[in-house]
Amino acid sequence: MAIFRFRYWVTAVLLCLVSGCSLLEVKIDSQTVPLTKQELNMRIMTREYAQQFFAQVEQAADVLHSRYPARDSINQSYVLLWKINAEEGLQSAAYQVSPMASLIDTWVFAKQMAQFYTDGAGKALFVSSEAQAVSQHLAKEAEKLAQTLLKKSVFEQSKHFVETFVAQYPFADLSMIRTPAYRAWLTANQISAEEAVTTLGTMPEAIGDVSDRLSLVSEQTPKIMTWKAQLLALNSTASIEQVNVALNSLKASSDAFKDFIDNNPEYMRQLAEQMAVELQPLVNDIDSKAEQRLVQLSVERQALEAMVARERQEIALIVSQERAQFTQDINKASQEVVDLAMTKLIELIKSTILYFVLFIVVIFFAPLGLGYMLGKRSAVRASAG
Repeated sequence: MAIFRFRYWVTAVLLCLVSGCSLLEVKIDSQTVPLTKQELNMRIMTREYAQQFFAQVEQAADVLHSRYPARDSINQSYVLLWKINAEEGLQSAAYQVSPMASLIDTWVFAKQMAQFYTDGAGKALFVSSEAQAVSQHLAKEAEKLAQTLLKKSVFEQSKHFVETFVAQYPFADLSMIRTPAYRAWLTANQISAEEAVTTLGTMPEAIGDVSDRLSLVSEQTPKIMTWKAQLLALNSTASIEQVNVALNSLKASSDAFKDFIDNNPEYMRQLAEQMAVELQPLVNDIDSKAEQRLVQLSVERQALEAMVARERQEIALIVSQERAQFTQDINKASQEVVDLAMTKLIELIKSTILYFVLFIVVIFFAPLGLGYMLGKRSAVRASAG
C-alpha cells in the first residue's frame, strides 16, 4: 500500500510538471538597449565610406609614387607618410563605438585633410594635384554622407561646427594628428555627456561591431606594416651605420675580454680559488639548512602516516558498528515480517474453514430442510381436503 501511494504521488508530480512546462517562459535579458535604425545606418554607411577613403587615397598615392624617381627618398617618404597617417587617422575616427561620434570625427578628418592640401601646409607638397583632388572629393562625400544621415537642422548646425573646428585645428604636417571633435560637437549642440552615452547594442550588434573591427585589422594592418617597412628602407642609412657601430663595439669588448682570459690563466686560477674559499661557508650553510629541512619533513611525514592510520581504524570501527546495527535491524524486520505473515495466514485459514463449513451446510442441509417444509405443507393441504 505504501509503495502504491508513493508511485501515485510521483506520477502526479510528473504530470503536473509536464502539464506546466507550457506555462514556463525562460527569458534571457542581456540588459542592453538595441541601436536605433538611424544609428545602425550611421555605423554601416560611415564604415563603407571609410573603405572608399582607403581605396581612393591609395590610388592617388600610387600615382604620386610613379611621378618621382625610386631613389627620391624625400618625396617617396612623403607619399608613404600620407598613406600611413591618413588611413590610421580615419580608422580611429570611423571605427568608434558611438555611430554619431564616428560620423562627426570622420567628417572632420576628411575636411582637415582637404584643407591641408588645398589651403594649408601641404598645398605645395607634391608636384601634381592628385592629393588635392582626392582630398576635396572625399571631403564632399563625407558631407553628403552626413546630409543623408542627419536631419536638416542638425546637419546645418553640424556643418557650421565642422568648418569652424577645421579652421581652429588644421593639420600642421603629414603626421595628420587627429583631434577628436565629438565632445566639442556635443558642447556646441548643448548635449550633456550623460545623454550622449550610447549603448553597445544587442548581442548580434556588438558581435557585428567586433567582426568589422577584426576585418579592418586583417585588411589594413598588413598594408600599413608594408608601407612602414618601405619608409624605413628609404631612410635607413643612418640607422644601419649606427647599428654597425654598436655591433662592432660589442664585438671589440667581447674580443678584449676573451683575450684577457686567454692571456691571464694564473689570475683566473687564483680568482677561482678565492671564489671557492669565499663561497664555501655559503655552501655549507645551504647543506646544513637542507638537511634540517629533510629531517623535519621526515618527522612530519611519519606523523601524517600515523594520523592516516588512526583515521582508517576509526573509519573501520564505525563501519563495523554500522554494519552490525544494520544486520540487527534487518533481522528484526525479517522476524516482524514473518510474524505478520503467519498471523495473516492463520486468519486466512480460519476464514477459509468457516466458509467451507457454511458451504457444506448449504449443500447438504438446505435441500433436506426444503423437502421437509414442502412435505409438511402437502400434508396440511390433504387433511384439509
